[in-house]
Amino acid sequence: MQSLSSRYKNNLPQIGLAILLGFVLLAENVASMLCAAQKIQQSAAILPLYAFTLSTILTLWVHHDSRSRNLSMGIDQAMYIFLAWPLTFPYYAFRSRGFGSGSLLLLSFVGIFIFALIAAVVIFFGISLGEAVISVGQ
Repeated sequence: MQSLSSRYKNNLPQIGLAILLGFVLLAENVASMLCAAQKIQQSAAILPLYAFTLSTILTLWVHHDSRSRNLSMGIDQAMYIFLAWPLTFPYYAFRSRGFGSGSLLLLSFVGIFIFALIAAVVIFFGISLGEAVISVGQ
């Protein structure tokens, strides 16, 4: 039986990667909104970079999660997660945790996506309001 401290230590990389995912999504959403507001054409490399960072973070999360659950994760499963995460990540969640806990895990990752989008909208409106107040004051 694992003690509480060792279980927390095993889950620390997954928690850190989930937080990193939230910050990366937030930064990418804010950058996209600011570019759109300023009518700046984004580079063509933004979408592949977005996909690469998202895939990498989710693959690392699955790797650390499978290690903490003593599941074998071969290079092919990591490749499948990296290349087709919208299909393989839910499969991994249900296979490793069952329906109830897997659904909760997927909902938490969807929550990270939604929270990052809402936070980006709030930041965007805050910046826009600040610009409007500054332009009125001049």
